[in-house]
Amino acid sequence: MGQERSRKGKHLLFRFACCVGISLGLCGCVQLLNQLQGEQDLREARQLTSTGQYSASEKKTLSVLEAFPRTLGDEALFQMGLIYSLPNNPSVDYEKSKVFFERLVTQYPDSSRKEEAAAWVFALNKILDNEKESFELQKKVRLLDQTAEMRGKMIRQLQEELKDRKKDPTQHPEQRLQLVQEELEDRKREITEYLETVGQLQNRVIELESQLAKFKSIDLTIEQKKRATVP
Repeated sequence: MGQERSRKGKHLLFRFACCVGISLGLCGCVQLLNQLQGEQDLREARQLTSTGQYSASEKKTLSVLEAFPRTLGDEALFQMGLIYSLPNNPSVDYEKSKVFFERLVTQYPDSSRKEEAAAWVFALNKILDNEKESFELQKKVRLLDQTAEMRGKMIRQLQEELKDRKKDPTQHPEQRLQLVQEELEDRKREITEYLETVGQLQNRVIELESQLAKFKSIDLTIEQKKRATVP
């Protein structure tokens, strides 16, 4: 009787172990299927990016990032960084792009994408710095143009006064005439200096725009490579 109970107990334990094993196996299969689906979603997101469907690509990539932060998070962050860095994207945003790449570097230190993401952060910092400097220089150029215009008006007024004094020297003392002439020359020198400064600033703006074009060409090259590799 005792042996029969023992056999029944072992049989129940075996059944329980089998159920647990099957459940674990099924869970593993479900996780694997989900993982494969996430990878497929990322491939589709890349395809959408390559065809210019940036909003749809962003939506699909974010869903992967939310669903698989541990296993596919680095790839999803890299894809998001690319989406916002592409010049052809109407919503291109270098600040947002940099944030995604920085998250990849800090949150996934062992990722195979880490070095590439760090290179993107460096390039994007260059782009943002150059854009900021270019904006500030253009603002200075506009201010100098306004100042030069004001000085131009002063010169014209002084020239008129000088002309009037020369016409009727009896009405205007010689000392005042000399002062007007000196002031006129000073204003002319200022205009020359302003124009030289404006020229230097404009050359720097052109240089910065050339650098920006080179950095942004990196985006286009990567986009073309993506199009060539997407199945």
